[in-house]
Formats: sequence, structure tokens, C-alpha cells
Amino acid sequence: MSIFNFLTVLLFTFSTAPCLSVIGSEDIKSSHPIINVEDTLKEKLSLYNGRLWTNTYYKIKGDPYFLSGQYLPGSVTFNGKVFPDQRLKYDIFNDEIILWVNPLTIIILNKEMIDSVNIDYLGKSYKVINLGDDSTSVIKGLVNIWYEGETTLFVKYKKMIDPLAVEKRYDIFFQTHRLYVKKDDKIYLVSGKRDLLKILADKIVEVRNFIKTQRLSVMRKDPESFVPVLKYYDSLKQ
Repeated sequence: MSIFNFLTVLLFTFSTAPCLSVIGSEDIKSSHPIINVEDTLKEKLSLYNGRLWTNTYYKIKGDPYFLSGQYLPGSVTFNGKVFPDQRLKYDIFNDEIILWVNPLTIIILNKEMIDSVNIDYLGKSYKVINLGDDSTSVIKGLVNIWYEGETTLFVKYKKMIDPLAVEKRYDIFFQTHRLYVKKDDKIYLVSGKRDLLKILADKIVEVRNFIKTQRLSVMRKDPESFVPVLKYYDSLKQ
């Protein structure tokens, strides 16, 4: 991001942000004398690194976001620092995180500085990490972690546009995903149960019996169905 764009975001935020303007030094110092107002603002502004968001998809049915088109509560770990109590959208069409600052200031966060994001929705917390943009990697960018142990289950959600899918007049967003399993520091693309069993081949007899006795349906369309199998496999390795 250029210095010009970053300064533009900061200036626009200061000039339009009621959420920042309500932080009065008199009020804060009277109730919390140990708080340094300048440090507090500086800490907040360190998160506001990105470019201003504008809605370019208003003519397309649906939305480009994960879980909901509404801003969701969550936290961002940004350049090694945790920022709790944020309002976020996870844009899985562009692989970006959108941050609500105030009604007139919405920022697309600088992805290079995002370490991870936690988003809360309907009583569940979703963890998203940034795997970077290494062109040699099987998976890159922002990705959900569904399970993390000796093995890890990644889910890469993506929205795409189906042209003229509604009444042959309107484009529409549709969602898809890919599953990846990390084992022994190697990441594998998984298209179903058969691929999973190949990855867990060193314990295939035990894993097959577990799936059978537990009557599990392991299906790519349901990422959560992979979790008990990986948990069981990891327990065998301990």
C-alpha cells in the first residue's frame, strides 16, 4: 500500500469518525487517569492500514461474504498485535477482510499484515489464518481452520459469480470450498474420504474401524465430518 493511500485513510477516518471523536481526553482522564489518550488513538490507528472499501457488487444477487452479509463481531491479530471487539466481514470472493470503523469509513485491511482473524457467528467462533502468498504452496491466502492438532484441517472458502443465473438477467454469487489436511508438515488437497484414508494410511485399519463403528459419514461437502476422524487419528499417535 502506498504512503499516499494510507494517509488518505487516516485523514478520512479522523475527519469522519464519530467513534473516534467521542473519545474525549477530559472524560478518559477523569475516570481512567492512567490511560494515555494519544497512545490509545495511536494503537487504534495502527490497525487502520489498508484502503477504503466501496461496494462494487450492488448489481449482483447475494453477497461476497462468508457466513453473513452483516458485520460480525470478532478480533484481528494484525502485525503481531491482537485487536479485540471489531466489526468484520470476510470477503471470500476477493480473499480480504473488511473492517467497519464508522458509517463513513470502511477499510479493506492490508492483507500482508493480517496474521489471523476470529469471527463469531450464531454462538460459534471461526478462526481464519493467513498462509501468505507463496506461489509454490498448495494453499495460500486466508483460510479457515476447522481442526488443529497433530494434523490440521483447513477449509478454503470461495465465492464465485454465476453470470445471468437469475431469470437470465442477473448475476448471482455462489459459494464453494476446498478441503486440505496438513500432516507431517505437508499439506494435501482432499476431495473425499478416499483421499483422507490415503493420507492416514499408516493407521488405516484403525481409522476404517473407527469410521465403521461410529457410523460416520465423511463427506467433502461437510467439513465438520472430517474432524472426529482426525481427532481419533491424532489420539493414536500420542
